[in-house]
Amino acid sequence: METKYLKDWEKDLNCCIRCAYCFEGCPIFKEMGWEIDGARGKAVLSYGLLVGDIEPSQYIVDKLYECTFCKDCVERCSANVQIPDILAAIRADFVEAGYKYDSHTALLEKIDKSGNIFGKELHPPETEEEGEIPVLLGCRFLERTEEAKRYLDLLRALGVKPKVFDETCCGMPYAVLGYKEGFKRQQDKFRESVPGKKIICLCTTCVFFIRKKYPDLEAVYVIDEVVKRLPETAHKKLGIKATYHDPCNVSRGMNMVDEPRQIMEEIGVELIEMPTKGKQAECCGGGGGVLVTNKTLSTALAKNRAEQAIDVGAELLVTLCPTCELNIGNAAKDNGGELEVKNLLDLIYDAVV
Repeated sequence: METKYLKDWEKDLNCCIRCAYCFEGCPIFKEMGWEIDGARGKAVLSYGLLVGDIEPSQYIVDKLYECTFCKDCVERCSANVQIPDILAAIRADFVEAGYKYDSHTALLEKIDKSGNIFGKELHPPETEEEGEIPVLLGCRFLERTEEAKRYLDLLRALGVKPKVFDETCCGMPYAVLGYKEGFKRQQDKFRESVPGKKIICLCTTCVFFIRKKYPDLEAVYVIDEVVKRLPETAHKKLGIKATYHDPCNVSRGMNMVDEPRQIMEEIGVELIEMPTKGKQAECCGGGGGVLVTNKTLSTALAKNRAEQAIDVGAELLVTLCPTCELNIGNAAKDNGGELEVKNLLDLIYDAVV
């Protein structure tokens, strides 16, 4: 198999010293337990494909798609080996070699058809006010109309005049799943849809991905606006207890650990911490395409996180990522409904609006 995309990462693969520090926090390794399930195993496997010592098989393809791109391995790696980027590259080589999943094809066809991951005609909530700053809801919040309305009202209460527009997906699923040509097409569509160079993003995945793949755009995360404006905005104390789940793209991706906790303290939420938190927080299992590649594995990881919250006595888990909210929320329901899952933006709305 030709590895034209993986070749760009040969230097990184050679930098891996096989130390295995990446095993400690890897959610896939913890769940599956085999060498090949950790970042080191995936690096070795990728190198073998690169130099031609091994040939691809469906088993190998499956293993290299079983990664949530949580970046815990990168956080622990002394050589800063970018395993998620390496896997995105080898996945692109797999796609060109004909290794494709029906679930991936179905998802990307939905985006091609409608501009969102749901395959439906979706529009942002209508507003009577003239907005000034473009706000990107992202596919998941675009589909959750009531939540989108609340978050736009929250921005207004904070002094922001949000400008909504007909969105299209930022293209993250194409890039993560290895569809290079599809990503280029969607990237062009996305750029054309954005009315300006600066946008406020509500979705954690969107803002992280746009910052990485669209250097010509200025993606501002909604929490940065909250941190800046909340102390000067009238708000109440909620007087509740909750645990906080750090989304991978927020804590490790954007180095934002303290800010959500500061906000919770500001609005009167007593924090109950889980054993793994901040940059060591365990993944919900929803990233890297695993949610559509291996739903059973994704659900198992979400269940683990829900149980950790329950074990520390939390009845409410709050997070910032809509995918974490969905995945852990579904796992909590399946686990007897002992745990309620909410987006932190909902608590901020309750305190401000």
